[in-house]
Amino acid sequence: MDFFDHQARARRRTVLLVGYFLAALAAVTAAVNLCAWLIGRWLHPDLSWRDWLLSNAGLALTAATLAVLIGGSLRKAWQLREGGPALARLLGAREVPAQPRDARHRRLLQVVEEMSLAAGTVPPRTYVLEREDGINALVAGLTPSSTVLVVTRGALERLSRDELQGVVAHEFSHILNADMRLNLRLLAALAGVLAIGKVGEFLLHATTGDGHRRGLPLFALGGVLLMAIGFAGLFFGRLIKAAISRQRERLADASAVQFTRQPAGLAGALIKIRQEGSHLRSLHAEDLSHMAFAETLGLRWRRLLATHPSLDQRLRALGADWPVRARVRARQARAPSSAASARVGHLDAANLGYARSLLASIPDDLQRALHTQEGAECVLYALVLGATPPPPALRRGRRGALVEQVRGLGTRLRLPLLDLAVATLRQAPERRRPVIVAQLQAITRHRGQDDLLCRALAAIARQALTPPKRRLPGLEIHRLSAVANEIQVVFSVLAWAGDSARTTALAAFQRATHGLLPPGRLLLPPDRCGPPRLQTAVDRLTRLTPLLKAPLIDAAADLVLSDGQVQVAEAELLRALCALLDCPMPPLFRSALDNI
Repeated sequence: MDFFDHQARARRRTVLLVGYFLAALAAVTAAVNLCAWLIGRWLHPDLSWRDWLLSNAGLALTAATLAVLIGGSLRKAWQLREGGPALARLLGAREVPAQPRDARHRRLLQVVEEMSLAAGTVPPRTYVLEREDGINALVAGLTPSSTVLVVTRGALERLSRDELQGVVAHEFSHILNADMRLNLRLLAALAGVLAIGKVGEFLLHATTGDGHRRGLPLFALGGVLLMAIGFAGLFFGRLIKAAISRQRERLADASAVQFTRQPAGLAGALIKIRQEGSHLRSLHAEDLSHMAFAETLGLRWRRLLATHPSLDQRLRALGADWPVRARVRARQARAPSSAASARVGHLDAANLGYARSLLASIPDDLQRALHTQEGAECVLYALVLGATPPPPALRRGRRGALVEQVRGLGTRLRLPLLDLAVATLRQAPERRRPVIVAQLQAITRHRGQDDLLCRALAAIARQALTPPKRRLPGLEIHRLSAVANEIQVVFSVLAWAGDSARTTALAAFQRATHGLLPPGRLLLPPDRCGPPRLQTAVDRLTRLTPLLKAPLIDAAADLVLSDGQVQVAEAELLRALCALLDCPMPPLFRSALDNI
């Protein structure tokens, strides 16, 4: 199963969530009306169920109940409208600075950076729950490029590096499997289901809080009944979470083993959780139960309501027979190594080793500079400028030295340097990020319309530093034939980028687009697929459904590999295409990339 298939499944689970939510709304509304009718029958024995539902009081109660339920969901959705950072603030998590003094924080950032480079994604913003002793973690975000990773202090203190890597790999699988947006939607939806219990709690406290309000038994009784309905809502909310979450957690464990090739790390983390616990003290522990690495609180009826497999089941899956490894091998046998989309979102030991070698190739002083805002900005501008002489502000002092150092490293490290610079700049103040984006746009205008590499690097950075665009539902494109013009432009650009001698572009284009384009579509000349037209084409391709993006990435990778090596222009354009399509692109072609 690949990245695009996971995205399609996530969309189907969203439809399932909507169905569950509507059923929960109906059930809770019916329960509230039933309680009110029973009270009404106690006062008026001849009151029928139908008469109650059609009465003004019954209709008003139904409307009020739905308003509370839907309002609770909308309120939570509004609180989380920014995605991951909003959830981190809600939890009181503290962001790890780019240059942490704490050794445990430095180790965490190193693990996250390694995993991000291997996955071909910008490192997520990393937070720590300093008040939580349990061993746990979670990821949240609206898109893979706007993700946060939250880890408890207990995980940093109690886990070894390999165990921490296993936990982080588990959370990265949620990023690559497109689980995060669904998790946030689930959190918002269930906030409405639980809101009715909070109303009951308010009524109960209002009627018993002081002597002036005593003697209101009906309101007190209503509060008790609403609280009982709230607990029923919690029960059904847990059922919904379990129905949606449990299988994803099994998949995340399997993916973590595949990513690290070290099942002992993940198993060690699970054993320590069994010994020392993973429960959270936060008031939002129940809300987060479907998002975290392990259970956030104790629970009765665990077999029925648990959002995670039991620790014994998860450990058994890593046991002597290695069923997880067998599933990984079967998946690799079904997906040919030449199919790039089958490996998008999959990490292996070679990719992790390659990522470590890239990090080791970056001089220590440059790594330190990349973790400061000024240094990261300077590196970013130097990368986008390429061989163009820098403006006066980037020629003097430490900035000038950084620009020359970046240029002296050659082309092999351009993409890793870009990822690390952007990871630091995402922590820049909100008012500064638009300034950085404006500077990038000014540089691309200064360099002219024909410099695709400059625009590719700038596009990756802009996408990571700009809030994700909200698209209206119903605008997805479900047929490749509807974007034939756009595919023709993108593949023409890739073909020319890999053909510096202008001799192989036509043959590569024809092989790669066979089956994607209608017969008769020819390679466009370079002057007909410049940056403005390319940007328009990519913007339209982002509206393809996830399963239609898979053959597009496959064909693009085949075109890049058609001559057995990857030119820097091809690598950067392919990475930019994947980033703009919200698809992580790991360094799949290690032997070829070594020749860049």
